[in-house]
Amino acid sequence: MPGDDIAELLIEFDPVRVSGRISRSGPDADSPIWERLRAHFSSASDVKFMGAMADMPWPRVLEAIREFGGRSVQQSLNFRFRPTGEAVARVTTFVRELKEARQKRNQLVLEITPKEIEERLIEKGFTKRKLKSFQLRDLAHLASLSHGANFSVPGAGKTTVAFALHLLVARENEHLLVICPKAAFPAWRLIVGECVASDAPNNGAEEFVVLDGREEDTDRLLRSGARRLLMSYDLMVRQQPTIAAYLARQPVHLIVDESHRMKAGLASQRGAFLLSISSLPVRRDILSGTPMPQDANDIASQLGFLWPAAGYDLQIERGVAPRQVLGSLYVRTTKQELGLPEAKRHFYQVDMAEGQLALYSMVRSEALRQLTQTVRTKAQPDYVRARRSVMRLLQLSVNPTLALQSMMTDDRSVRSGIADKVVEEGTSSKMRAVVSHARKLAREGRKSVIWTIFTGNILDLELQLADLNPVSLYGAVPSGDFNDLETREGRLNRFHVDASCRVLLANPAAAGEGISLHTVCHDAIYLDRSYVSTHYLQSIDRIHRLGLPPGIETNIHIYRTKAPREIGSIDLSVSRRLRFKIRNLQQLLNDPDLDIIALDEENADDPIDLDVDIQDLVDLVEELEGRAMSEAEG
Repeated sequence: MPGDDIAELLIEFDPVRVSGRISRSGPDADSPIWERLRAHFSSASDVKFMGAMADMPWPRVLEAIREFGGRSVQQSLNFRFRPTGEAVARVTTFVRELKEARQKRNQLVLEITPKEIEERLIEKGFTKRKLKSFQLRDLAHLASLSHGANFSVPGAGKTTVAFALHLLVARENEHLLVICPKAAFPAWRLIVGECVASDAPNNGAEEFVVLDGREEDTDRLLRSGARRLLMSYDLMVRQQPTIAAYLARQPVHLIVDESHRMKAGLASQRGAFLLSISSLPVRRDILSGTPMPQDANDIASQLGFLWPAAGYDLQIERGVAPRQVLGSLYVRTTKQELGLPEAKRHFYQVDMAEGQLALYSMVRSEALRQLTQTVRTKAQPDYVRARRSVMRLLQLSVNPTLALQSMMTDDRSVRSGIADKVVEEGTSSKMRAVVSHARKLAREGRKSVIWTIFTGNILDLELQLADLNPVSLYGAVPSGDFNDLETREGRLNRFHVDASCRVLLANPAAAGEGISLHTVCHDAIYLDRSYVSTHYLQSIDRIHRLGLPPGIETNIHIYRTKAPREIGSIDLSVSRRLRFKIRNLQQLLNDPDLDIIALDEENADDPIDLDVDIQDLVDLVEELEGRAMSEAEG
């Protein structure tokens, strides 16, 4: 019979390991497909060829189907794929969604109107919150896709839109699992009560169950019949087998909030796990206001999760512009669409004292050697040591006393003259200026949030600003009850309701997500900034977001330490890199607000001290080290 000499490749799915198996079957036909598969996966360490069988993660199976599954390719190579068992439905779904994504990324036709959305949501009990026009627009867009990305600015209501989307598209017996940072837990725990009536049909007012216990507790809750579940990234990483098994046996709508946290992809545990189970949920949605914190490659793993084996992540890695790859597969609401007035950015350049400048100059020379070696080495670069050098310079630019203590702990030798001078100078002029600024705002009846990347700075500021009754948020502050001042929630509540609490001291890595300050605070002061654009952009959005009272002016105050041109300012380097990363994000999202932020960085005066040259520095260091010649000796 015609076709009897065609080679067959059987495809099987293993739900326990979330893996697949491709094996040769049928007649020993003359087909090069097996060698083609070997060549295609030659550099993939997770693909194992064993005789006539190849074992691999399920996304790799889908990759093979995408690469070789076209009718013309199968005919030319004289073979055919034949899924068996559970693999049949999964392959069918993949092929359908792959075709859909290719079609809709170029031209999306809405399958539901905003008016129909409102009517259907009311039927489901979504009556306590009226959606805004831009939220209805985004919902209509996302509901017309099998999987979607919401890259709207913080404050645009991504949580509300995502929850409403689930109500719209969920099928019978479908669960909702949200993976997010712990900082986002309060927003998700409150969303049901804020949106859905208590008598909503089909138990529509069911609250989220927080998964935060041991693995056996998680497994019990996942089997309990609860349909809405909330879990942190950290717990997900620790309980991967339980989550994978749950996704394999149960229809689940999986939402990954702050999805830029998986940007490292296979190089991180959270990214590797999410990519490995990406084909299991019946629907996937990702939420992030800053999907590209560093560069275009940050979005590759997010697309790989959203559309596994579609090849969009590979296009990004090969240099195709992210906006061209994404097409219509995402939504973005900008601050201009929210009707928010522009935030005003103010830059302040602050001189270093003599001891601080001498120590900064000395450390800078050593850091330059280390960084140059890291960049130029042919061996494995020592990124840990290079990063430590960068962080030391950032610390020196704002708190030389704290930096000196760290250097002594690291057994670093510092000439006693320089060390004595730094101790004598005490608090840096930059920190004194920030403290003075916070007090000035307090006298005017205005609360402020001071951002710094170092916990040591927060602890110092707690003492210096004790008269303003500050509260602080950093990594060691636990989540808990709103009435407990030792918890994150308790401190935030105090900042909002206690008129005598005038200052919030915060680390952007710990407090840049999941909190809103815009109803009581309209001034953000940056004692320092890191190279991570996400931390900067999201920290701004804590006070500049939807719900801002009318007529309110939002001010962003950025303090930068001046340094002589010959040694360079670490704060100027941070500004340049933030500007570059924000520009990349602006090109992806076509957001005018990002354009304005980048322009403000470009137009600010450089923190360069032109009154000091390199010989002045040499003389200063020698003087403080006790090596300078007297005038008579000279």
